[in-house]
Amino acid sequence: MALSSKAEIRRVSLILTSASAAVALLAGCSGGKAEEKPTTPSSAPASASADPQAAAKAEVATAYRGYWDAQIKAFEKVDVRDTGLENYAFEQAYAKVLADVANMKIKGSAMRGAPEIKAEVTAVSLEETPKKATITDCVDVSKWTLVDAKTGNALELPKERLTRFIVNATARTVDGKWKIIELQKQDRTC
Repeated sequence: MALSSKAEIRRVSLILTSASAAVALLAGCSGGKAEEKPTTPSSAPASASADPQAAAKAEVATAYRGYWDAQIKAFEKVDVRDTGLENYAFEQAYAKVLADVANMKIKGSAMRGAPEIKAEVTAVSLEETPKKATITDCVDVSKWTLVDAKTGNALELPKERLTRFIVNATARTVDGKWKIIELQKQDRTC
C-alpha cells in the first residue's frame, strides 16, 4: 500500500499517536467503571507486608509491561482477541488500543517489531479506593515499524515525528487487580 500524500501519511502516523473521537465512544462501550471489590487479607510474603508500597509498585510495573506486550500483539495481528489486553488495560487505555486496531484494519496496516520502554512507577496511592498509581516512561518506537498488513512492506512515516517520547500513564485497581487506564504521550523527546 503506497501512501500518496503527506496528509495520508500524517493520518497513518496519527493512528499510533493520538486518540480519536472513536476512543471516546469506545470508552463508553468498554465496560465503563467497574466496582472496586473489597479485598480480603491473603497470605502475602513477609517482604510484601513489610513494604506494601514496593509490592504495589512491582505489581503496577508488571501490569504496565503486560499492557505493552498485549498492545504489541494486537498491533501485529491487527486484532485484540487472544492478546490478554483485557487483563492489563481498562477505560481509555483499552479503548485507545481498540480504536487504533480498528483504524489499522481500515488502512490495511500493522506493526512489526516492538517499542522499547523504560518505565518507572513514580507514585502509588494505597489509601484510595480504588488504589491509584502513576508511571513515567521513555518510549522508543524507532524499531516498531508500520507496515502494509498484506505485503509486510514498511510504510513511510513523516521524518519529523518523534521516535523517542515521554509517556505518562495512570493505573488503578479494578476488582483488586492493577490495570492501566490512561496513557498520555508528551510531544517532547526523552
